[in-house]
Amino acid sequence: MTDPSALIGYLLQSPWLVPLLAVAVMCDGPFPFLPSEPVLFSATAAALADGDRWRIAALFGAAVVGSLLGDAVLYGAGRSSHSVVRGARRGDGIGAWVRRHLHRRPVAALVATRLLPGGRLASVSAAGRVRLPLRAFLPATVVSALVWSTWMTGIGVLVGPITRGDPLMSVLAGVVLAALVASAAAAAKALLRLRRPVVAV
Repeated sequence: MTDPSALIGYLLQSPWLVPLLAVAVMCDGPFPFLPSEPVLFSATAAALADGDRWRIAALFGAAVVGSLLGDAVLYGAGRSSHSVVRGARRGDGIGAWVRRHLHRRPVAALVATRLLPGGRLASVSAAGRVRLPLRAFLPATVVSALVWSTWMTGIGVLVGPITRGDPLMSVLAGVVLAALVASAAAAAKALLRLRRPVVAV
């Protein structure tokens, strides 16, 4: 029987992981359930334990490239469809907040929503829906991709000394951290919604 730890270790060190990570990050915009974040955490932690800084740089680059490609797909989908962002006609939610701020502060709007559950889908699609010009969208999405990739890779670097290169521990830490990040973002979103003043009708 194959040792699960050895199998996971092989997968985390596979030369195919870097391009597959880029594809996963690209696809987790329209499909947020894909586990790109745990994979990035885990692979970065394992690479740090091995002292492989070039691999960490490659993982970071894959995250940036995948993020940019996924944003391009979402932006194009937003421009070509009026039903990409659910709840587009409502006055609340991530999409509504983004639409109110995109033209004035596109960088802040895309970066601020990046870590929220479903925020990438809502914000980048909204950028396409409101016809945000490419000259404004491109620098905003580049900054957003760099911030997100730095944040996610940095968490993996912090986890590395704790897992000490153990593949199972790296994957477990990646899954737990991804859940914690999503929970914290959801809690912050709920808190902001509670603090929003109620407008009497």
